[in-house]
Amino acid sequence: MNNLEKSFDSFFSGEARVAVIKGEWGVGKTYFWEQYISHRIRKGDLSQIAYSYISLFGSSSLGDIRKSVFHNAKAISNDERLDESFEREFNESSSLFNKAPWIKAGLDKVQNKAPMINFFSKNSQNIPVISKFSGMISSLEYSLVKNYVVCIDDMERKGKALSVKEIMGLADELAQRKECKVVLIFNEHSFDNEDDKAQFESYREKVVDIEINHNPTSKENLACIFSNDFERYSVLEETVNKLDIKNIRVLRKLKWMFEKFKVVFEEKNEQITDEFIVHSTLLCWSYYIRDKDLTFGVLKEQISSNSWMSYLSDKDKDMPEGQKKYRTLASSMQLSSSLFDQHIIFFLENGYYEENKLAETIIEFNENVRVNSVNARLRNAWDIYSDSLEDNLDEFKVALKCILDNEIPRLGLSDFSSAIDILENFDENVSPYIDQYIEAHEETLKTIDTRFSWEAGRFKCQMLKNKIEGLQTESRNYNLDDISYSIAVNRSWSSEDIDFLSALSKEDYILWIKSKPDDLVTKVRSGLLKFRGMHSGGDDSEKYKKITNNIVAALQDIAMEHKLNEMRVKLIYGIDPVERCVTT
Repeated sequence: MNNLEKSFDSFFSGEARVAVIKGEWGVGKTYFWEQYISHRIRKGDLSQIAYSYISLFGSSSLGDIRKSVFHNAKAISNDERLDESFEREFNESSSLFNKAPWIKAGLDKVQNKAPMINFFSKNSQNIPVISKFSGMISSLEYSLVKNYVVCIDDMERKGKALSVKEIMGLADELAQRKECKVVLIFNEHSFDNEDDKAQFESYREKVVDIEINHNPTSKENLACIFSNDFERYSVLEETVNKLDIKNIRVLRKLKWMFEKFKVVFEEKNEQITDEFIVHSTLLCWSYYIRDKDLTFGVLKEQISSNSWMSYLSDKDKDMPEGQKKYRTLASSMQLSSSLFDQHIIFFLENGYYEENKLAETIIEFNENVRVNSVNARLRNAWDIYSDSLEDNLDEFKVALKCILDNEIPRLGLSDFSSAIDILENFDENVSPYIDQYIEAHEETLKTIDTRFSWEAGRFKCQMLKNKIEGLQTESRNYNLDDISYSIAVNRSWSSEDIDFLSALSKEDYILWIKSKPDDLVTKVRSGLLKFRGMHSGGDDSEKYKKITNNIVAALQDIAMEHKLNEMRVKLIYGIDPVERCVTT
């Protein structure tokens, strides 16, 4: 920032008239300029009489821009110099009043006070008769512009009807004829078309005196928004640097989020504060920067289902670009899911958070901090692997085994499977750990469908996958037994029962039949086959059809195994083994 300030100090003290501030979108070009000019105005050491800021966002009329130069102006010199300037410009513009002397008479009393002239000219178009002279009044206004500081911002976002040539011409006119200091702010790489770029290049040498490229570091822009006394500033700075967040607007939104979530910082717990800072910075960055590959949706999915440890042995696996980018971030930042993620995401998407639920999360987090040090131990083990090129394999394996020996009840599936994959890769016997994990997490693992779970799809350890699938089969068989028997005996079912049965595949029904459940004939004939030909008039009709098709197809496959089964299926269940039905 210091170099830019020196550049503009030189600009205002020298002969140069037109300066350009260039830089990428959001890096703080306008922010820097506003800070600089406000400081100079407060010091009162500028020789100009007024300052005018104009944004060209959507502007299509050069006349309106000229008018804005006058209307947006704020006095920055003392009253005496201002009066002298207006008096001089009024006298030089007297020819305008000779055409309509009655206008001059109405303005004589306020000719030295810009605010009243401003008020009159702004409202003149709404006054009968005077409105037809509004063009002349606009000319009068513009004639009063002299020795201003004029900032023209957002040139790349102008309206299509306004050309870069016209803007550059206005800048040159203000600089040469109006003796103004003109500052243009824009991102030249964001011009809508090649004509705009060509026009700027054509007039650049004739009009522009100095060009300043504003390319601050993320560290510099962070210091503009956050003070050094911000709690855990070092953690915030490290996270912002890793994500390379230079966008001033995003940093402002992040600060606003921290202010909204002040209850988190009031806990005075560094683990809570640090985790919230890291995750809110990451999610805020993704939500507002909008990377085309690592979209906000991809980030939400990855951070909720996967730990940084899962990438340790996953270097060669093909995956979409978004997942590759997340893999890099997850490894460098050691990212895993956080209890705060749901609150941060909800806030970004809705603009508020639910205070009671956040309070419950903080209580839960505090409890986890007291009883669970697994994340710290995982990081320590990871440091042995990632921060050294020494032959320390034994130390690394010992660290992982120590975690598994003591932390299995508190390990998430992703972290556990990653550790198992690594140990198995080095020929370690992992079966005792798998048995312990299955026993400790049995109920949770039953709810995971290994056919669709993204986590399960990443397992390299087939033993772990088989064990979980075994739990799934037992769980499905138990529910299938229960539901089919209830339908057969009680002749009743719920919408949840139908959802469950329709979600099962033909293979699920075959496994269940071959598990030799009690009262199989009753459960199939009077239970599951009850939906054959049944219609509800709603969405359930398709589910009934799917249940029927899958159980019939399962029986037909079993019938093809040998002649006795063919007879059983045909005579007991009334299913033609040959006539195949289409499964859905």
